[in-house]
Amino acid sequence: MSNIFIHYFTGTGNTAHAVKIIGEQLQSAGHHINVIKVRKGITPSHDKADYHIVAFPVLSWAAPTLMKHYLSKMPVSNGTKVAVLAVSGSIFSNGKIVKGYAGQALEEVESLLKRRKYDVFLTGNASFPDNWTQVTNPCTKEESESIFHLAEAEVEVFIQKFIAGKRELYRCGFFNLLWSKATALLFGLIGRRALGKFFIADEHCTGCTLCAKACPVQTIHMDDKKPHWDTRCEDCNRCINICPENAIQVSMPMFILQMTIHVFVTIWVIHQILRYIPEWVQLEEFLTIGIEVVLIVVAYIILLWISFVPLDWILRQFLQFRSVRRFFSLSYTQSYRRYKAPGFNPLKENG
Repeated sequence: MSNIFIHYFTGTGNTAHAVKIIGEQLQSAGHHINVIKVRKGITPSHDKADYHIVAFPVLSWAAPTLMKHYLSKMPVSNGTKVAVLAVSGSIFSNGKIVKGYAGQALEEVESLLKRRKYDVFLTGNASFPDNWTQVTNPCTKEESESIFHLAEAEVEVFIQKFIAGKRELYRCGFFNLLWSKATALLFGLIGRRALGKFFIADEHCTGCTLCAKACPVQTIHMDDKKPHWDTRCEDCNRCINICPENAIQVSMPMFILQMTIHVFVTIWVIHQILRYIPEWVQLEEFLTIGIEVVLIVVAYIILLWISFVPLDWILRQFLQFRSVRRFFSLSYTQSYRRYKAPGFNPLKENG
């Protein structure tokens, strides 16, 4: 009998359901399992394990940032075997299932674990119903059920390979590795934070605090009985999908206003740097260009902070007025369906 640790992060319950299947199969095979739900404040155990299984949802072709931080703190191993399962999102298009794509996510996690001296021998993907409600309208109930059954079968195949000790590592190819890694990097640094800032609770919000209590990274805080998202958002879309009133939306006026201000101010600042730095520094052209690049990067980071913190704070003061909140709640997501895995209990996940 082996002692197996399962580490997982879940947004709307797809990964949690996959882990449930994995756990049941391993227990049936006579193994002892320890399941660790990764969320803010959870650190890896230093207890001895014969095997590890890591499971996570794919967010913009990467594992959640919190999951990567967690794995980077895993105790250095002496070759303990690890299997990694990525859970991506499938959709229906023209009556056919289009499976999710993991991109570089599996290879990135594999590399991270190898740096901690683990032997990653199996990586795989299972495509559950897509839950990125912030961008795409979730499938109908019937479509989700069809995808869900296929995903369960993929998890079954993964765990049977694990039990058999089969060595099989996913590779997405050099070109796909490049573009998906670049996209994942930008998403992890900026995208997830910005997308979190465009969430808003409309006038149907009852102030029940479910979203704040269930947030796996505790990025949601109640402000005047309405949720507010800070800059640690993983963009896992748990909040928008579990709200009992479907009150959480993506604010299009907020998006347009923030992006317009940010783009115009950024262009103006870059123009000023390119105009005045050559006059001020009086150095060789190569050094001048280097200074300009550094200043542009620093200025961009400062402008992002201004958008995420002081400008966001100013906008929140106006949102206290009902008519202003109603206007800023205008969104395409008001007509979108919501999705969470059958039987998923978000409060239990954070318990």
